[in-house]
Amino acid sequence: MKVREKLPKRRENPTKVPKKGKWSQHKPDLREDFHCHCGYCGSYDGYRHTWYEVDHFIPKSLFEPLGQISTEEYSNLVYSCKFCNNNKLSKWPSGDVNIPNYKNEGFIDPCNSDYDNHLYRMNNGSIMWKTELGKWMWNTAFKFDERNYAIKLLWEVNQLRKLIFAYSEQLSKMDEQSNDYRALEEKAKDLSFKYVLIHKDLMDYYNSL
Repeated sequence: MKVREKLPKRRENPTKVPKKGKWSQHKPDLREDFHCHCGYCGSYDGYRHTWYEVDHFIPKSLFEPLGQISTEEYSNLVYSCKFCNNNKLSKWPSGDVNIPNYKNEGFIDPCNSDYDNHLYRMNNGSIMWKTELGKWMWNTAFKFDERNYAIKLLWEVNQLRKLIFAYSEQLSKMDEQSNDYRALEEKAKDLSFKYVLIHKDLMDYYNSL
């Protein structure tokens, strides 16, 4: 599976024109363009496990001294969970703003479909690497290896959330007195119970950090 179910795509004309240093004003647009998921690990932002932030894909510590890129440049911004942003920090192995990766170290823009050629999601929700560049992003840039347990929980609870909403939509169109309705309702209840338990595991884990 892909790390992100839908490829994010930055809009050409964001709704805000922030003043210098106010790149966080782009956050609502980025959240929409990244489908409410972290651009790097694909975690849904609907759980109170962490903050979601605006990351500079090319680190501002690299380009800002020379003024090569505006800190508010939308094409260089990523909707990112705090864990991915904090792990990535100012890493940029090539040292050149024009070279995102060099000798199997560096990054792929998460809005580039090539991102999915280097990392993938296993059936249990954990993230694994396909290439040496993917391996560098996996264990050096984002530390997906160390975050494996949390990433799996986040993926599983989100799959349950989507199923529950899908069942709810189906139920709203069915005869409440029918056997099919009652059978589907029981399935939805079972999923909801499982959702509560996994969500508790997820919150307990993050509260323990």
